Amino acid sequence: MGNSRETLRVQILKLIDKYYEEAFPRKRFIPGKTPVPVSGRVFDAEEIKHLVDASLDCWLTTGRFAVEFEKRFAEWVGVKHCSLVNSGSSASLLALTALTSPKLGRERLKPGDEVITVAAGFPTTVNPIIQNRLVPVFADVKIPNYNIDTAQLKKALSPKTRAISIAHTLGNPFDASAVMGFARKHGLWVIEDCCDALGSLYKGKKTGTFGDISTFSFYPAHHMSCSKDTTIPFLNEKNEWRLENIEDVYCKYVKFPEKIKVISFDKKGRVGWTSPSGILRHKVGSKAMVRIVSEHGRYVDVTVDHSVFVLEFDTGCVVPKQASEIKKGDYIVAANNIPALSSLKHINLLEYFRNKNAYISNFPRAVLKQVQNADYRWQYKDRNTLPLKYMKDFCSQRGRLMVGIAQSHKIPASIKIDEGLCRLIGYFLAEGSYQNGIIFSFGAHENDLIEDVVKLSSSIFGITPRLRKNSAGKGINIEVESKNVEIVFKEAFGIRGGADKKRIPSFLYHCNAACIKAFVYAYTRGDGSIRLLKDNTTRIDVTSVSPQILNDFQYLLSRIGISASFYRRNRMGTRRFGKVSVYSRPNYSLCFSGYVYKGKTIARSNLKNRNDVSDQIPLLPIYRQYISLNKNQVTISRTRLLKHLKKGTPAYNLAKSNLAFLKVRETQRISYKPDEFVYDFSVPKKENFYGGFLGIFMHNTMGEGGAVLTGDTKLKTIIESFRDWGRDCWCPTGCDNTCGRRFEWKLGDLPKGYDHKYIYSHIGYNLKLTDMQAAVGCSQLDKLPAFIRKRRENFEYLYKGLKPLEKYLILPETTPHSKPSWFGFPITVKESSPIGRNELVQFLENRKIGTRLLFGGNLTRQPAYKDAKYRKVGSLKESDRVMNRTFWIGVYPGLTREMLDYVIGSMQKALLRN
Repeated sequence: MGNSRETLRVQILKLIDKYYEEAFPRKRFIPGKTPVPVSGRVFDAEEIKHLVDASLDCWLTTGRFAVEFEKRFAEWVGVKHCSLVNSGSSASLLALTALTSPKLGRERLKPGDEVITVAAGFPTTVNPIIQNRLVPVFADVKIPNYNIDTAQLKKALSPKTRAISIAHTLGNPFDASAVMGFARKHGLWVIEDCCDALGSLYKGKKTGTFGDISTFSFYPAHHMSCSKDTTIPFLNEKNEWRLENIEDVYCKYVKFPEKIKVISFDKKGRVGWTSPSGILRHKVGSKAMVRIVSEHGRYVDVTVDHSVFVLEFDTGCVVPKQASEIKKGDYIVAANNIPALSSLKHINLLEYFRNKNAYISNFPRAVLKQVQNADYRWQYKDRNTLPLKYMKDFCSQRGRLMVGIAQSHKIPASIKIDEGLCRLIGYFLAEGSYQNGIIFSFGAHENDLIEDVVKLSSSIFGITPRLRKNSAGKGINIEVESKNVEIVFKEAFGIRGGADKKRIPSFLYHCNAACIKAFVYAYTRGDGSIRLLKDNTTRIDVTSVSPQILNDFQYLLSRIGISASFYRRNRMGTRRFGKVSVYSRPNYSLCFSGYVYKGKTIARSNLKNRNDVSDQIPLLPIYRQYISLNKNQVTISRTRLLKHLKKGTPAYNLAKSNLAFLKVRETQRISYKPDEFVYDFSVPKKENFYGGFLGIFMHNTMGEGGAVLTGDTKLKTIIESFRDWGRDCWCPTGCDNTCGRRFEWKLGDLPKGYDHKYIYSHIGYNLKLTDMQAAVGCSQLDKLPAFIRKRRENFEYLYKGLKPLEKYLILPETTPHSKPSWFGFPITVKESSPIGRNELVQFLENRKIGTRLLFGGNLTRQPAYKDAKYRKVGSLKESDRVMNRTFWIGVYPGLTREMLDYVIGSMQKALLRN
């Protein structure tokens, strides 16, 4: 039954992929007819699949998805504990109510105690204060940041003041330094309402990490995807290097994504291997596709709403940025070094000969015990040979064994991986082909290479090659006439025939630096050249008709910290040389600087690193405060820069990181059929993965729901008690006896041994969310950074578009030292405006543009608080101004540039028509 249920689950989820685009078709924006809402749902097939997946468990309360979400969200914010609830309003209620718990002793809030808040806010921040018979103290706000006027904190303080509960208004952080400093000085609790500020930063720290308790509300974000041909480096279930298209990876591992590992980087820029939690796919539909190309020829094909990572010049932060917003001159992020892989010492060839009528020799007499046929025992005595197919295990003997098909000249059954073998493979990829064995073709003048190949063939395989002039008489062919060697190159090394089909063997990526450099030497000597540049540095070029093998080559170069440039040498077509027409295939080149040939390997020649792309970093404004340089200089050597930076600072960590920064050369729209699939990885904690041509880092919210976060374990237990009916038991839903004393407790006036699951220490609620809500959250959590990025970009676009209207409008102002994740775009209409706030709002609403007032305006003037006990600081003049003249419009991720342009044009029409 279990297998049948799982089969049904898989079939249902596949149907969602198949029919999603038909069920949720994209609608074209029609100005004046299509609404431009202040917020809305942004989801795709993955959210639907997660939702259905959770419902198939028929587990309608908190379950496996909630556990996963709580853990991941707490880690993302940077706080120890996360307790999910059914809404942001419930989160605010729990946060305040938890502070009234008798378990806090003398620190608990009691009826009559005062809590500082703001008058121009949302009711759910204030309501829990009143509901717990506490007294709200209303302070005023400052326009245009709409947060608490911290100068009023001192006036708000009284002997009864016990806490501060305020929000980061519309995602704009309040002055956390002033608020937390005041709270710590006077011993006050702080509740940080982050329901509109998911992802906002203050002094580089995320909101939600300052107060004793923080609250959040969730909302969905865009989905992002890359093309089916996107190259992905990964480790398979055996920890073996693979480099395949993401479509092939999906087909092999969609059911078991945890079996593989992809490359990603962490918050400190450290690149490593991480197992994805999912591999996603959906049809591209009406989404446009774009190719992002760096000046070094790297590129990736993604949907316009997919993000790649860029370096922010002003802050020095590495952030995701949507493809539609990437422009020439941006710096995209790559890896300087592919992370280390498990090392390999030998290649066991027996498995590649087992089905080829192969024979072995040079094995010990004890092996005969495995052979039942007496004829073969005789053959051993006469010829020292036995058929491989009759044998079982030779692993312990492979160092002495010889193997080969029929009775041919046998070769060692185990080949040592060393610099010599890597050179031989490099020569073959550059100049090799198959014909009754393998052939290397060199120019007659390349005596050193010819001599090296002959020696390597003899030492590795025990075969002396034959040298012959080629048909033109201008070159030398080195012929290793052995079908056994051919089998090794084709099957053990995986090198197919034809220049356009060759691939670099996967085991080379597991080699040490010396072996890789030996391969680079041989491959580039055979298919490349070295030249001296004008600045007296060297450059090595390698050319091929196959961009795929050059892609392989760059990923291999990244194992030893070399970043190369890619370019097309010539295009396909017919070319004339005098009277002769010659058809030529396109040729491509990869080149890198700072190395020379030395011995039979490559060695650094440029000690100053000035031509080493991997050592260069953009010269950001933050670096100029530490080092004096020419104002026209745009990059600097990391090695030089690190000498001037203080260890542990963000500037130092960025320079020390294993990330490379490559300038964007161009972006171009590419064709892609609507019914073709695009793909994405979900990588827990890191939300990024590496891939594309030559390598680029790509980036990978929940419906109604909320969360309460705290770093205090005692507070976390109290919060969950109030959330879960007020019970004293802390067992997860569906579990019993976590404490091991379920029937041994003696609390209150209850008899000893009363079931702990039914002991209540608080007058609580049932505010848990369903596992289906949490499932949607798990799907969207990986997309959260792009969601935040899109809000910021929409805000900036509106700000620039509305700036010419500052004569009539007060535009929002970011709190100093902060980087908001804006929830909305607040606007205050000036007295000089030709129309008032209400008339402007009505004009916009008539044009299908959604607006909202700034929540309750001045809450002391709301009928709900007429009979409530409260205290206010001063006249609340600015809160009244907010009430009369302020409103806000949307910046949520579902808004397109076309919609934003329509909003800006409508505002201009309303205010400039007179």
